[in-house]
This record gives sequence, structure tokens and C-alpha cells, in this order.
Amino acid sequence: MTGVTAKGQARRAAIVETAARLVLTDGLDALSHRAVAAASELPLAATTYYFDSLDDLRTAAVEQVVRAEVAEVEQAVAALPRRARSAAATAGHVVDVVLGPGRHSDEELHSLYERFLACGRHPALRPVLRSARARIDAALAESLDRCGRSGADVATLVALIDGSVVSALVEGDGSARRRAEEAVTAALG
Repeated sequence: MTGVTAKGQARRAAIVETAARLVLTDGLDALSHRAVAAASELPLAATTYYFDSLDDLRTAAVEQVVRAEVAEVEQAVAALPRRARSAAATAGHVVDVVLGPGRHSDEELHSLYERFLACGRHPALRPVLRSARARIDAALAESLDRCGRSGADVATLVALIDGSVVSALVEGDGSARRRAEEAVTAALG
């Protein structure tokens, strides 16, 4: 931002942080200038001053969310020691990359997939999602390589995980992550 003071940049960053937090806790569709202003304890005019449109605010918030999530995945993959692993052990790492390390409960996964679908309804967010997907796919390929399984098809594994998780979430039996790991294990087996 040209012509913006350090104080202005800090205020804008605080607004983005609040918006990102709202996206994570309340979902993308709950994001509005008014909601962000209230959560930031700022006047409504502050959010509209720094963001020309709700699309601009939404994009900044989602960029921050995915930047943090992708960085967490990339750090986890970078810390993964190189050694041959069984199909089941590799599946655990693969699912961590696609779903996010530490995201285990069906509630967390439901929130993740709801956010993906909500973001897909907003054309301004699609480039953000494509960029994040490319980085996650690269991290997945690296994870497979570190597990001694560099020949596995990344796109197929992502599709297996997505399909397994969504099916399990619809059935509501609490098995989403387990079913994703089982599908990947079978594919790698």
C-alpha cells in the first residue's frame, strides 16, 4: 500500500487478522465489514477505508488463513525424516498434508470442507485456492518422496481423501480421518 503510514498498515493487518479469525470460527459467509468492525472494536468506516469491497476483505482474510495452514503443512513435511515407510505409516503423513496436521475430529474436517466449498462460490477467491492447492500438492509429493513412495499419484490420493472424508462426514459416524487413511493405505499398498 503506497502512502499508508506504519500505523495504517498495522490497523489494516489487525483487521485482516480479525477477519481471518472470523472465517475460521464462523465461516466465510459470516464475514462482513460490520462483523469485522465489531470484532475488531473499530468503527465500520475503518474496514471500508482499508478494503474497497467485501471481496477485497474476504480475499485478504482467506489469503491469511491459507498462508498459515500451508506454512504449517510445509514445516511438518520439512521435519519428516527420509526413510521408507509402510503404506499405513505413509497414509498417515499423506492425510496430514491434505487435511492439515492435527486436524482429526469430524467437526474440524466439516469446517474445513465447508470453507473450501464456500470459497469456491466466490470467483475472487479461486486464485487463492488454486495457489494453496498447488503448494499442498507439492508438499504432498515431497512427503511421499520422504516416505520412499515418490511414484504415487498425488491427484489420485487427494481425490481419495476428499471423497472418503466427504462420504464419512455425510454419514456422520466419526470415521472421516480413519476412512481417508484406509483409502490411501489401500492405494499405496
